[in-house]
Amino acid sequence: MCTHQGVKAENSQVDAGALAGLKLAFEQFNSLSMRLCASYDTLSAQADRFAIPSDPIEADRHGPLFDAIPGGVVVLDRHGRIDAANLAARDLLAEPLAGERWRDVVQRAFLPELDQGELKTSDGRQFSIATRPLGYAPGQVLLLSEVTQTRELQRAAQQNLHLVTMGKMMASLAHQIRTPLASAMLYLSQCADERVDAATLRNFSGKALERNRHIEKLINDMLVFAHGGQFVTARFGVGELLAELREQLQPHLEQRDAHLGIDGADCGAELQGNKDALLGALANLCVNALQACAADPRIDIRVAPTRRGLLSISLRDNGCGMDRDTRAHLFDPFFSTKTDGTGLGLAVVKAVVESHQGRIAVYSRPGRGCRFRLFLPCRDALRTQIS
Repeated sequence: MCTHQGVKAENSQVDAGALAGLKLAFEQFNSLSMRLCASYDTLSAQADRFAIPSDPIEADRHGPLFDAIPGGVVVLDRHGRIDAANLAARDLLAEPLAGERWRDVVQRAFLPELDQGELKTSDGRQFSIATRPLGYAPGQVLLLSEVTQTRELQRAAQQNLHLVTMGKMMASLAHQIRTPLASAMLYLSQCADERVDAATLRNFSGKALERNRHIEKLINDMLVFAHGGQFVTARFGVGELLAELREQLQPHLEQRDAHLGIDGADCGAELQGNKDALLGALANLCVNALQACAADPRIDIRVAPTRRGLLSISLRDNGCGMDRDTRAHLFDPFFSTKTDGTGLGLAVVKAVVESHQGRIAVYSRPGRGCRFRLFLPCRDALRTQIS
């Protein structure tokens, strides 16, 4: 009996202790939960202070820092409509902006043609555009930065460099012309000899004519290079350009029994530039490719748009290729690996491509052929910028 009562008292003490421990644990849990809720409310309030308002009027009233940004900032929602715009953007794009589609605003505020892949206004100002996702919500943030003065300085520097190059070229031009001119004069002097028979006369006349054509090509290349990229421009289709290229190359292809493959001519892309200048540049590359092929010449041209809104024109041959030193000087004026080369052909090609705000790259290894890639701004670039 005493033993039973002692065990019961001991169990009661254990139960009381367990209940006290549980009560203390619940009190600590409740206290911790209240502190976590308070911290969450504080963080939410701080996040609301830094969030970009969805209403442009709210952004103007509560976002002095937003309006103080010197570049134009535009916030787009998931549907490509303007959700907010700072003061610089409103001054540039003009009202109305709230709820307007970004595509429509671009077409209203900027010219339809791009300049170096950048937007341009009717008064000549030029703007680059950078795009970033919002991160905290679906949509995008656009930053419009004026680069007018920078581009003018770059063009002036390029023109000055071009004039310096022209000066160096003039020093070499006399020697370049003098050699074929002396040969032509020698052949013509032989033609004046009454003792020369008709067959020899025709031979000497043909050689003199060949030397004169060499001089003419040298002068024509010089004039194109001296243009400095100042061409009359117009809009034309890439398919039209490549069709004329095939027609112009046809005699060369038949003479060498060569194959010319063109892929992507029907892509529908349009270029803004001088079609004749680009046609001459592509023909120059193709003729060089034919001359580099010893047997079974093959030229493959592939046209495709890039992710950055440019048009890639790739030209590949199965010729002898070139080493690193040759590639390093390939576009230098008067540099040539041919004994009868003018050394201006590829310099002219590079000048023409750069005058169209493009660039050219070459990939080659000895015995592996050669591949040139031209990157040119095209009409599709505008759709990329405003979508």
